[in-house]
Amino acid sequence: MPEVELLLTGYSLNTDQGTLGFSTVVLIRGQQNILVDTGHQGRRELLLHALETRQLTPDDIGTVVLTHAHWDHSQNVDLFPNAAICIHPKELEYTRRPNPSDWATARYFPDTLRNLNVHEVAEGETLDPGVRVLDTPGHTRGSISLLVETAQGIVALVGDAITSPGSAFIGKPYLIFWDEQEAGDSVAKLLKMSHTFYPGHDRPFRLGEGNSFEYLVDGGAIELFGDVPVHPVEEIEQ
Repeated sequence: MPEVELLLTGYSLNTDQGTLGFSTVVLIRGQQNILVDTGHQGRRELLLHALETRQLTPDDIGTVVLTHAHWDHSQNVDLFPNAAICIHPKELEYTRRPNPSDWATARYFPDTLRNLNVHEVAEGETLDPGVRVLDTPGHTRGSISLLVETAQGIVALVGDAITSPGSAFIGKPYLIFWDEQEAGDSVAKLLKMSHTFYPGHDRPFRLGEGNSFEYLVDGGAIELFGDVPVHPVEEIEQ
């Protein structure tokens, strides 16, 4: 049966200087190695290191699944020129003419896929024994999730269809760039399919009774660093 491994934990950070998004990146080991989302270029070395610690290189990845095209989930896709790059046809079509207010879909995204082996996939398709595609639109037009039949039960890899336990409880992701009704329907659909989720911007978790849940991995830490000004701004301006 396929096994699911967390490579990079997802985070969302809201600051007075803007929002920072770090997407979850997951490895499925089955008859082939499947990578689900790739993160953005600021996590490029972390992704390569995570693969290396598992004795893998980008050439060992047979399939890359992009749950959606947002920059924080897809920028490192160019690391995998030999893999099949799977994306929903509606998502691919949308990226050619994204809504002007959609700040998370990069206008250069279609160029990112140029010269890559792109496969359009949709609900019901099996990517590997025990790994199938589920349409979960709303957050974006063509968001997809994967249902993985593991020895511990069905695990859902959901991208930003469910961004965290909180969005599962409220019934929608925190950010919706396409359609609120579809986003809510997708959450309800996923909750019927599984109790174990790898969300787009939080640790994997399992839902319990009521509004209870448990994280499946320990919490990590983000270290903030950078240059500290020697003098206050007011002094510099004098």
